[in-house]
Amino acid sequence: MVIHVCDEAKHLKEDFVCPRDLLISEMKYFAEYLSVDAQRWEEVDISVHCDVHIFDWLIRYVKRNSKGCEKINIPKLEPGNVISILISSEFLKMDSLVEECIQFCHRNMSTIVATPCNMNCINANLLTRIADLFSHNEADEVKDRKDKFKSKIFCKKIERLFDPAYENLDSPGKAATLYRCCLCKKLLTKENEQKISCLPGKININPHGNIVYYHIRDKTWDVHDYLSGLYAELKSWRDVYWRLWGSINWLTCSRCKQSFLCSDFSHCLYHSEPALYSGLASTSNSAGTGMYPCCNQKVLRFDPTQLPKGCKMRDHVICVLEGGDDGDTPPCPETKVLNDLLQHRDAVVVPFAKDQSSDPGTGKPDEKVLDCDVTNVSWGPKPGDINTFLLLKNFSLQLKQQALLSEEEEYTTGSEVTEDEIGDEEEVSKKPGRKEKPKRFSKPPKKQVSSPNIQKKEKNSEKSSSRDHSPFTVSLQKSKWDSSRSLRFNQDAQREEDQRRMSEITGHLIKIRLGDLERVKSKEGKEHAGGIYSRLEAQIKNSAQSNARQSVAERNPRSKTRFGQGRPA
Repeated sequence: MVIHVCDEAKHLKEDFVCPRDLLISEMKYFAEYLSVDAQRWEEVDISVHCDVHIFDWLIRYVKRNSKGCEKINIPKLEPGNVISILISSEFLKMDSLVEECIQFCHRNMSTIVATPCNMNCINANLLTRIADLFSHNEADEVKDRKDKFKSKIFCKKIERLFDPAYENLDSPGKAATLYRCCLCKKLLTKENEQKISCLPGKININPHGNIVYYHIRDKTWDVHDYLSGLYAELKSWRDVYWRLWGSINWLTCSRCKQSFLCSDFSHCLYHSEPALYSGLASTSNSAGTGMYPCCNQKVLRFDPTQLPKGCKMRDHVICVLEGGDDGDTPPCPETKVLNDLLQHRDAVVVPFAKDQSSDPGTGKPDEKVLDCDVTNVSWGPKPGDINTFLLLKNFSLQLKQQALLSEEEEYTTGSEVTEDEIGDEEEVSKKPGRKEKPKRFSKPPKKQVSSPNIQKKEKNSEKSSSRDHSPFTVSLQKSKWDSSRSLRFNQDAQREEDQRRMSEITGHLIKIRLGDLERVKSKEGKEHAGGIYSRLEAQIKNSAQSNARQSVAERNPRSKTRFGQGRPA
């Protein structure tokens, strides 16, 4: 087969001869154009527009295993021609040569970018294959003075962090579920959200007795805007990658016993002086509390939470297991994360917002130290954002956190048969003439309204319309003391009713702070099936009807009074 090559840039033309079978086996691009019928080979005219020297290199590579080819003519890849050969071989579907070029680029990228080659011709597929061969440490070592290719590698590394199906050896954590907490302003994922601390009041205990944290997702935060803003701040995709990597990977400090994000490596809280506790002769109110002389912060003698507190900051201390003595055993993921963190600390670690407070002899002026509850000391990133309702007792805020995020949760105040009710039935059944009372009093508590649907059904039966606009659940039980029940049952019912009211008040205040109340109200509004035009038409008709009613009411004031009496207040 004769191949006509036209080099328009150099104004050269040259013909190359190659056997058909060898051409089809090496350059699979021509396989679909060359017919199997040998009589039609002469009708095929192959013309290629490319650099003559590059195609000559490709033809010599195709004939490298031929018997008549000498070893001297076998071409070799060089930093100056590897990019052109890579693009041409990928177009001609020369898979073996493409793989050789990609491996050569991985080994000699610093030398390649120093040559006057155009790296913008590499398509996304080849770019992904090249970037996957680089670890983030190898990519960081590439010397690219003009930034021809280094930023592209780190952009692909950022994409891999958000790919949940990709097995990333550089990052145990994944950014696919990345979000920001609207309270502590930290970036979290599903894997570390219960390990990373939030505000001091946002703690809970899991069934194993360990402290876990609950965060609230910031619905106004967008990851694309975050990455764009981060690039505008750092001016480099390399720094953006390391900052993001530090936000999704975490370690555990052996000194404060807390899990922390790699970006918060220098945020280990401590006090420069030990706490001083009052003697036995002091008053009973201050017997269990002490104070740190360095910042006058109060502390409990026996703190059940064991949360770290301090007026100064230092680096965390991590104890990791080393690999095998033979050197063949790979290090554990924690060791690799720690090594990467220490190697790229300047790009990963984010300085604390109040580093000036760590100077000797100075405390945090904005910090409000409470008298009794030391866990409520606002040492978070933004102490001014903590409101009073967020510092309520843990049982009123934490036990009902799931109720704020789920509309299906119902409280069981008097709506289930408990052991106390069974005991009441047994006691009442012993008395004559009162055997039917337990059945009669077992149903009314079920009328308690705990969902929006039931509340709408009861709206028409109430005389006052002010309750319909209330954000809290209306209970029809009204916490009446049931004389037919035991004392324990009535106390439990009142306690659950108080907890229900407190959780609704807390949830309402949290929704007001997060701006979700208006959004919830808008969702509860009636939506027309016809879309926005149907809604506009209904609004126009309603406004026309209201105008007509007003005009009729002005003409006939008696009808207005008569109809007004029939409406609920």
